[in-house]
Amino acid sequence: MGLFPYDIRPIQRSIMDNIQSSLISGDHIVIEAGTGSGKTISALAPTISYAYGHGKRVLYLTRTNSQQKQVVEEFRRIRANSGPEVEKKYRSVPCDKDSDIVDEVMKEINSELQGVDNNGDVELPDPVGPWEGGPSNGLCTALQGRNNMCPLTGEEPEFITGTPEELSKMCSERKKNTSSKMMGKPTGGKECRFYSAYLMDDGMEMRQWAAKACPTAEQLFSKCMRIGICPYEVTKVMLSDAVLVTAPYIYFLSPFIRRRLLEWMDCSPEDLIVVVDEAHNLAQFARELSSISLSTNTMKLALLEVESMGDHRIGKPYTITNFLDVCLKAMSEISDEYLIDEDGLVPPSAFSEALMMLFRTNSSRIDQMASEMLHHGQAVLDQKKAMGKLPRSYIHKVALFYLTWQELEFETFSPLIVKGRRKGELSLEAHAMDPSQITSVILDTHSSIHLSGTLSPLNEYRDTIGLPDDAPLLKLPPPFPLSNRKVQFDQDLTTNFEILNKDPEMKMLFRERILEVLGSTGKRNTAVFFPSFDLLNEVLGTQELEDGTTLPMYLDIDREFFIERRGSPQSDVMDLANEFKNSSGGVLVSVLGGRLSEGMDFPGNTLEIVMIIGIPYPKPTARQRALSSFYDIKFGKGWEYTVHAPAARRLLQAVGRMIRSEEERGYALLLDKRAKHFHTEFPDLSPYTGDVSILERFFEGKV
Repeated sequence: MGLFPYDIRPIQRSIMDNIQSSLISGDHIVIEAGTGSGKTISALAPTISYAYGHGKRVLYLTRTNSQQKQVVEEFRRIRANSGPEVEKKYRSVPCDKDSDIVDEVMKEINSELQGVDNNGDVELPDPVGPWEGGPSNGLCTALQGRNNMCPLTGEEPEFITGTPEELSKMCSERKKNTSSKMMGKPTGGKECRFYSAYLMDDGMEMRQWAAKACPTAEQLFSKCMRIGICPYEVTKVMLSDAVLVTAPYIYFLSPFIRRRLLEWMDCSPEDLIVVVDEAHNLAQFARELSSISLSTNTMKLALLEVESMGDHRIGKPYTITNFLDVCLKAMSEISDEYLIDEDGLVPPSAFSEALMMLFRTNSSRIDQMASEMLHHGQAVLDQKKAMGKLPRSYIHKVALFYLTWQELEFETFSPLIVKGRRKGELSLEAHAMDPSQITSVILDTHSSIHLSGTLSPLNEYRDTIGLPDDAPLLKLPPPFPLSNRKVQFDQDLTTNFEILNKDPEMKMLFRERILEVLGSTGKRNTAVFFPSFDLLNEVLGTQELEDGTTLPMYLDIDREFFIERRGSPQSDVMDLANEFKNSSGGVLVSVLGGRLSEGMDFPGNTLEIVMIIGIPYPKPTARQRALSSFYDIKFGKGWEYTVHAPAARRLLQAVGRMIRSEEERGYALLLDKRAKHFHTEFPDLSPYTGDVSILERFFEGKV
């Protein structure tokens, strides 16, 4: 454990020992360790060590860009902790790649770098390369998407909304135009001055600086902006030199983007050790990535596109406008027949059959019309790309959805009609039920480490994402004494849908219980989490009216409230959290599974009490029932894997916000009698007696 830069705690030694064993045997290990365990550094130290010793690369996948910062900072500490003795250990270790090719590439890079003058800013470590020179010269590269790393998104607001595919096409076109002009063959199309600056020196100055500084993505972006060079291109060219790359999930899970990533890194999957951070998010991310949907709003935008770009015939006597109008009518008919409350399961053939009935033709003719419409959409894409605009076509989106829907194998997709948030909006959706169709690519790597504070039941995670049946599963105790935490549940209250509707007094009882706790702990920061924004507003009385005003709360208490609103932008949520942390006795109100109940750090006494209103069981929608049925058939555990497991993780995430160190104490109250079913997840769970006077004695360490 020579690369570990801190004093090693027992829980960290256990994590590292188990990871080391899995790396040696090529296993895919699943680890649950609570908040404050030091999972990031405990995963990095052994994987970086193994990578240097065996010619591997480490790919650290995160759910969000903000989580990459900690990875980079911990890697810097590893570099700083790597003295001469550690360097000597790794300097002559051969790698598993084609050494001749690697040597030639490294010689070329080294020869180019030798003469670079960086005005005394930094000196480039010598030698360079993923495994050369020991860990103290190692490079970590943080990779983010073009929507964060492309300077043009700050200059042209249209690009902010671009998908990865759209931004990639836009970037490719501008790079082509820029290169052509530099070769004396201008195309007349829009260029990119940031890419032009990159071509002038291949990003050498930035690569030299990054090799020394090991910057976060944000720091690299700022440095690039000061000298006017493209941060995304600089990051890409650095990837082949990095022993550690940290990137969002999509860079490895999307087949197209993964191929590009491996090209940039100059390696193959078997060369990789993959670390999955906050792994409890992986399955849902993979489902969303695999799912497809078409909304009535998209079809209306396609009609506006026809008005601006022109209509075309796609089969006598029909036009694109006719096709879109009929699609909207078909969606309405499907909704009338199958939509129940929020969504409804539809026959896979329902869409094409509705179109055939409305057009009075056969499926082949509909397919032909959609194909012609796709070609017209592609022409719009090409035209916009040539104009330097974001290559987006709603005509193309509609046609592509229809043709993709027709080709889907619905054994692993649930076909749904879904009600949108806006009044009258509908979506047709093929919801992917089996994330392992995408996540199983992890099995092609040398080894993988899956980390989270909330993965229980571990066998459900292993099965869901398609890891081997014998994959090691490690569940570690919290990194603090259980006596530092008190978790209770109310035996009288519940948010069970039927009971809540039958008993009008239940919501009033929730208010009374909340007031009991808030009234007895006035100086302690408290979070109150609800299963949904709807229940939050109903219990607190904070409904937002159509004119934008908000009704006053039912709770009459002298405490400062910080309430998250549905649909708040990320910046507003972060500001709300910071204001709450800086308060004395503030009350943070949000929803389970949201940005404030998962992943947000509340160190010290910035959060001491958590109240959870109800159990966050998934709603019994058509989508949820289809998913449960699928897991019943595949594993015989539909309810356990699709209802209990996600609810448990949301509860664990919310309660886990309170304590990060051995010195902190926290009290959690689950206001739902169904919490008794979660004794496995909360072994310290006890009934709430109504005696709020014990709370202060608990925080003083007297009970």
